[in-house]
Amino acid sequence: MIRNRFLYKVNILHIAFLMVTLFSPALFAQTGKAEAPATQANENEAWTGIDVSVVGKYATKYGRPPRDPYINTDKGDLLLFVFTAAGVIGGFVIGFNVHKIFYGKNQ
Repeated sequence: MIRNRFLYKVNILHIAFLMVTLFSPALFAQTGKAEAPATQANENEAWTGIDVSVVGKYATKYGRPPRDPYINTDKGDLLLFVFTAAGVIGGFVIGFNVHKIFYGKNQ
């Protein structure tokens, strides 16, 4: 009886969590006209970061011109794949060893 009551409460919490998660865009939606996103001055060039605008300038000044990286993660979804693979591997290692870390016998 108590176990059934506990499972009932857990199911209600799961349903409430799913409802909040699924309908949160409706709760936080903006009404009216949205602001225009920031645009680049020149549409043909990419945004320059600090590595290009500052570090690259001083590297060229002191005789070390910039070069292309060995693995270019700016094109496609390579960077997304690398972070996903690292998360999967890290999650597997942590999940596999969590019982040793938290529930191991005191020696």
